[in-house]
Amino acid sequence: MRTSRVGALTCALALVAVVLWPADARAQAKTAAAMLQAANAFLASLTPDQRAKASLSFDDPERFVWQEAPGIRSGVVLRDLNEAQRKLAIELLRTGVGEGGSRRIQMSMAREPVPSALQQTPQGQALRAPDLFYITIFGTPSATTPWAWTLEGHHISTHFTIRGTQVSTAPMFLGSQPNDLPAAKLTGAASAAAEKIPAALAGRILADEEDKARAMVQALDAKQRGMAVFDRSEKRDADMISGINTRRVAPLGSPGVFARQMTAQQKTLLVALVEVYLSRFPADVAADRRRRLLEGAALDEISFQWAGSTDAGRAHAYIVQGPAFLAEYAQNRNDAVGHVHTVWREFSGDFGGDFLGTR
Repeated sequence: MRTSRVGALTCALALVAVVLWPADARAQAKTAAAMLQAANAFLASLTPDQRAKASLSFDDPERFVWQEAPGIRSGVVLRDLNEAQRKLAIELLRTGVGEGGSRRIQMSMAREPVPSALQQTPQGQALRAPDLFYITIFGTPSATTPWAWTLEGHHISTHFTIRGTQVSTAPMFLGSQPNDLPAAKLTGAASAAAEKIPAALAGRILADEEDKARAMVQALDAKQRGMAVFDRSEKRDADMISGINTRRVAPLGSPGVFARQMTAQQKTLLVALVEVYLSRFPADVAADRRRRLLEGAALDEISFQWAGSTDAGRAHAYIVQGPAFLAEYAQNRNDAVGHVHTVWREFSGDFGGDFLGTR
């Protein structure tokens, strides 16, 4: 086991990270159009007071604020919406995260009564509820000028920036607690809350994120593990080495074992792991990311590193990064099964920095 790899960044990674991905004006046109239509439908459904809460200027600093902790956010809260408005809010969400991301997010939302029941104070309990999620739209939804929108709440922070047919889906934070309800061995009020969760929303939320990464690390030989496995004893905000609520992220130093150092079978496992994160995006956005990240020589520059036990039910974490992106996962709060955090970042693409020229 080596020491933590949060040290100085390598010059090569830093230089590669600022190179813009090849532009394809048509690649994400379907998602951009769907977001525009859904955002306008959602705004049209709101009362003047609700719309005033939901709408901020594109230049408002709140556009760059992202948190996963429970608490009040900018925007209009789901709790204040009627059933028809909530359906439109979920339709807007689906345009940004596709079916795969929407399923995970709705499962995480539905689980909020469980961590609420685990809190020791009324204040802590009140901050965790399935309807305490906020939607904010920055600027005027447009087919030509930049605009953005977010959905945020406990364990969920999604940010979308649009200019014409160009779409940014980062940063994106998804978490869950408990991730695996049966394994969490809940009792009392928490167990009662879990029993009320509909069966369709009660499965393991981030199962593939965990299982495919464990398969990856278990497939490494001793030499590769020496490069990939690191000590993660230090405490980090929300367990994220890459940081929380930062406007920009940079490649982490000493990135682990690269795909170019892997066998063909190991590369297949690595691709499958990255695909899990791409499944959080709409189909055309995922296809665009896939082309840029996983095809040809780009795959060889993706690396993998792991911390903690390789046994299920034990604390662990991992990082996958390439020249343009970083995906981080942590279940690092003792050995309790179930409190999982994940984040997807893009070094030049967070908040649309690449196509807005603000990276």
